[in-house]
Amino acid sequence: MLKKMSLLKKIVLFVVSAAAIVILIIGLYRLVHYKLYNEYKDSKLTYDVEEGKPFQAQNDSDPLVEGMVLAAENETLKLYTNTETAAIAIVDKRNGAITYSNPPEAEFDPLASPINKSLMQSQLVVGYINTSHVAATYNSYDQAVAFGQVEIESLENGIRYIYTLGDLSSPTGIVPVYITADRLKKFTDKMSEEDAKFVNMRYVESGEGKDLMELIEAAQTGASTLRKMNKYFEGAGYTQDDYEADMADSGIDGIVPMSFVIALEYRLDGDSLVVNVPTSMIEENGGSKIATIQVLRYFGAAGTDEEGYMLVPNGSGSLIYFNNGKTNVQDYAQYMYGIDPLASENLVVENASTARLPVFGIQRESSGIFVSIENGESLALLTASVSGKLNSYNYVYSEFSLRNTSKLSMFGATGSEADLPIAENDIYDVDIQMRYSFLTDDSDGYAGMANYFRNRLIENGVLEMQEESSIPMYLDIIGGVKKYDYFLGIQYLKTEAMTTFEQAAEIAEQFSDAEVSNLVMNYQGWFNGGYYHDVADKITGLSKLGGKSDFEDLGSLLESNGGKLYADVAFEKVTYISKRYDYLRETARYYAGGRIASFGQVNPATLTNLSSLFYIETLYDLLSPKFLPRYVSAFAKDIQDYDITGISLRDLGDTLYSDKKRTEFIDREYAKQIVIDQLDTLSETGKDLMINDGNFYSLPYADDLINIATSANTYYSIDEEIPFYEMVLHGCISYCGESINLSDTFDQDEIVLHLIEYGAAPHFTFTYSDSSELKYTGLNRFYSTSYSVWMDEATAVYSRTNEVLRQVSGSTMTGHEILADGIKKITYSNGIIIYINTTDADFTVDQTIVKAKSYVMEGGSND
Repeated sequence: MLKKMSLLKKIVLFVVSAAAIVILIIGLYRLVHYKLYNEYKDSKLTYDVEEGKPFQAQNDSDPLVEGMVLAAENETLKLYTNTETAAIAIVDKRNGAITYSNPPEAEFDPLASPINKSLMQSQLVVGYINTSHVAATYNSYDQAVAFGQVEIESLENGIRYIYTLGDLSSPTGIVPVYITADRLKKFTDKMSEEDAKFVNMRYVESGEGKDLMELIEAAQTGASTLRKMNKYFEGAGYTQDDYEADMADSGIDGIVPMSFVIALEYRLDGDSLVVNVPTSMIEENGGSKIATIQVLRYFGAAGTDEEGYMLVPNGSGSLIYFNNGKTNVQDYAQYMYGIDPLASENLVVENASTARLPVFGIQRESSGIFVSIENGESLALLTASVSGKLNSYNYVYSEFSLRNTSKLSMFGATGSEADLPIAENDIYDVDIQMRYSFLTDDSDGYAGMANYFRNRLIENGVLEMQEESSIPMYLDIIGGVKKYDYFLGIQYLKTEAMTTFEQAAEIAEQFSDAEVSNLVMNYQGWFNGGYYHDVADKITGLSKLGGKSDFEDLGSLLESNGGKLYADVAFEKVTYISKRYDYLRETARYYAGGRIASFGQVNPATLTNLSSLFYIETLYDLLSPKFLPRYVSAFAKDIQDYDITGISLRDLGDTLYSDKKRTEFIDREYAKQIVIDQLDTLSETGKDLMINDGNFYSLPYADDLINIATSANTYYSIDEEIPFYEMVLHGCISYCGESINLSDTFDQDEIVLHLIEYGAAPHFTFTYSDSSELKYTGLNRFYSTSYSVWMDEATAVYSRTNEVLRQVSGSTMTGHEILADGIKKITYSNGIIIYINTTDADFTVDQTIVKAKSYVMEGGSND
């Protein structure tokens, strides 16, 4: 019996020990694999802040701006400033044009209210959350200039203004309301015995903190007493700096006057003014937290007596005419790269194209300003407004989010107390940088802006010119998809082949027979379970589609005919059915409440983007940017074993988001740099990269762009739609818009004319199997994909489009003019001019008749 008990104890001890070891191993694995993983930190950028020097105005033999002194000058520009108001002006020495940071006549604007006059005289407008969790704003004119709280320093090629925003005056003067006993004794020892006695009698021990003395209430409100005490403290050497330090050290909420210290830097660089707001220099006092900052809201603002327009990056690009009379509609406002999903509501009320280029412009009759946000653009909200609304000026500007605010739902509370507004702890560490370039006649209009920007990108190595050739034919091929099936009455998801590798080759051969040789195939759903694939830390092919050699044979076939094969992959959006993903540890999180970032399809009843609509594979989590390097590196290693042209990035160049996990906070700018480093990793594989949509930071890595915006959002504030994005890229990167066969309507003439105007290649989405097979899958939105149905239309669209665009494929789009409604003139760098008429009537332009719904090309082979 004892032996049996002893054996039982040994068995129990062994099992417990084994379980403890397993738990320890799992715990260590999770600690190392998740918590201690820090490869992403290599992407963190740092920046230096130039040390300022005492300002001294430069000698100016020919002063050009009344009331201002010369602060800096180069071969092209002069920077003037008014050291009292902090306003600046730029003089372009090439044409004499003067551009002001603030309208010189703002104070006398007949339409503007007093607060709007102050805004027009401000260089900065700060949105903040105070200690009562209430949102409010400060402007630099009322809260800094009016109090004389602006300092100026000299920088190399420029100046720095340091604003202290907030009323620093104290009701007690420099007499501290709270001060430690030791500090009080230090200064009373320097007073006469009578004066020290007078001061000491008016302090008592405070209940707010140990060893803290508090000024009695009677002294705080007694004018005579305060006058004497200010005199005694001042005589003892006590200063305003001492007062502010003692108030801050007391730790009492609200005792320190609320204020913000912000630096705004201006530097001349060639034909540009570079503006910086280094957030590392921002100081917050009094417990309030800055949420947003508007920079140079009225720079270059145009008055009611001027003609011109503002360029905004709405979709493909848009124009807003000066003084257009649209005073009863909302201002144009759009987040760069779309709003951060972790800062947005889950309600989706519009299907809008995203702003992909961080640029805007102001075009006058005689001069233009082109603005590019060079750093911090992922935090920017672009806004444009016209005269007649708040004032008599037309203006466009950027507002930057320096920390996000969220609402934390309080359990058991109701009404207005149910949601507690909270602000993130720290300001994002970013050196906001904007470049204001001043354009002359040779860069006139939005076409001139596009040419100017493209030339700069080529010069900086962001873009490279292509050689002339036939345009691509872009083809998305759907391979494996998930579909519900049943076994013994139990539902499960199986993978079904919509297009095998051999069938894709058959489609390619049919296009080749139709003289469509430059076929660029984006194969989707080729690995790890199909279209909604498992995480891409390794590659497992789908046997139902064929073997690895079949996939490579498809690539060889396409390349032999001048085409390409791209393998599609999604890194950031991880499907709910992923088997190797730890959603609790690897998903990005919201700041308030720590919820994970999970999304889905838009429910047509509730308009929320959290629904599966009965297909759980369409639900997805956003992979934290922290873990992107791990997955991308693993995929990059495995994909090199595949002899194919390239990698198609479904989300990496499109979706940008933060991770607000409090212990490992990654803001959107930090996340952007992590993404850029992953694009570097993928580029180093030696394979081409196809990028979906294409945010600006992804362009240096893109060999092909797919699904870019070829139209603009039809906001009421917009006057014209233009192909600005395409004008910048044409001749450098091949691109296409969304799939033609998945659009709501199909008119071949309209489609061909639109493709020619935008310089875009055709794009279709095909399956070999009938599209009805997708009806009961998560891809049921792809309602018309049967290649056999669309083959003739696709080849016709390609043939008609390629007839024109092959002659300009290696040229830049140097001109785009709106001659009349529906009448466009496009000019290319090789001299070819294309007139497009989308109306129902013939049109005569430059002695050329352009028939209805047709085009005329001059200078090409079919002139």
